[in-house]
Amino acid sequence: MVRLVYSSMEIERRDLAGIFIKYDNKKICIDILTDINCDYLLYTHNHSNHAPSVELLHDRHVISPFYGIKVHPGDTIKLSSNIVIEIVNAYNITKIVNGSIPHPKGFGVGYVINIDGKVLYHMGDTDLIEEVAVLRNRKINILFAPIGGNTVMTPEEAADAVMLLRPTISIPIHFTDRGFFVKFRDIVQPYTQVILL
Repeated sequence: MVRLVYSSMEIERRDLAGIFIKYDNKKICIDILTDINCDYLLYTHNHSNHAPSVELLHDRHVISPFYGIKVHPGDTIKLSSNIVIEIVNAYNITKIVNGSIPHPKGFGVGYVINIDGKVLYHMGDTDLIEEVAVLRNRKINILFAPIGGNTVMTPEEAADAVMLLRPTISIPIHFTDRGFFVKFRDIVQPYTQVILL
């Protein structure tokens, strides 16, 4: 398994859109279905490819819009003196599947995580929405961007997000076709460092 070591953090991609972060002997997991033995479990929404059944989450430290510590865009949670999580919007505006919007506004969230002064942004399942533009003046060190199209941004839409936010590193998530990664990388490489985990 490929692991990124960045400023005393260890970061891995797991499952479809899952991210594992280890910092200061604490493990933070976002949208991880397997091996959920983490200190903090964050879920962007409750679709089955992002969150396990609630029974598996029982008696665990869960932060999500549907279970555990229930969060909404605009909330802030302080996990420790040097780990703060901001909850932001994540939703569809252009995607329709079987006649409905797969991620309507209010259904899911994204997470902006400040770890000892470094900012990581897990966008969640989203289109390039106007709320992303609010973050353009923030220094984002690592962006986890969904690029798979269909129910999330296409590689081209995710590239627009990168050009808007200008993160130091971009890690694509929520894709199964390597061609999507190649397209995303080829568009954004001048604006960010793309890493495949």
